[in-house]
Amino acid sequence: MQPDIASQVALFLETRIQVKEALMPVLDEPVPDRLSQSVQRMIDEARRRSVPSHASRARVVALRAGDNQVMPRPQASWIMPLAASLVAVAFGIGGYFFGLGSQNQPHGLEVAGQDSPLSEALGQLASGEETVLAGSTDRLRAVATFRDGAGSLCREFEIDSANRSTVLSVACHSNNAWAVNFAVVAPARDGGYAPASSTEALDSYLAATGAHEPLSRVDEAAAFRSLGRGEE
Repeated sequence: MQPDIASQVALFLETRIQVKEALMPVLDEPVPDRLSQSVQRMIDEARRRSVPSHASRARVVALRAGDNQVMPRPQASWIMPLAASLVAVAFGIGGYFFGLGSQNQPHGLEVAGQDSPLSEALGQLASGEETVLAGSTDRLRAVATFRDGAGSLCREFEIDSANRSTVLSVACHSNNAWAVNFAVVAPARDGGYAPASSTEALDSYLAATGAHEPLSRVDEAAAFRSLGRGEE
């Protein structure tokens, strides 16, 4: 990571007030063309590869542990600015993620290096478990593993940083790499968990992408073994 980018990232994560100030104005400002095009590609690809049933068009089950709340699909009028703002947040988060989609991974933010601590944890850590990422004090919490509407293996996870902010993220595996398709920053509550209000954007994202129910422990373990064999 270049020094000037690293400095911006450090400033971005310094306090939860700065996080809020960095995120809120984005929703009211025009979306940059490059960012808008990247987000639109993700949305178009998800729609093209997904064929939702009548039932899934009418409702979606939010993928929160122990939560079977039924929620409506988000309105298209605000999907783009919301998604763009979330991608912008992910673009500025530490050394874990880098770059808007490359030729091989055009629909998200690629996890920084497939040998990175985050990448390794996404392919190994069982849902419900936590670990401290090597080389840092940041704690990763694996929330759930599921398939999106296109059938890609995805992981919902949280990263708690030393400054008491929490990054809620979803990364999906394709082309032999993890790509972060969603990320939002929220100040953490006591105990490290993000406030419930911060999950609303996540639930809307899951609804828009046709996310399936979380995999069982057995199915999750089988999916991890498939990744180890180079299978999607």
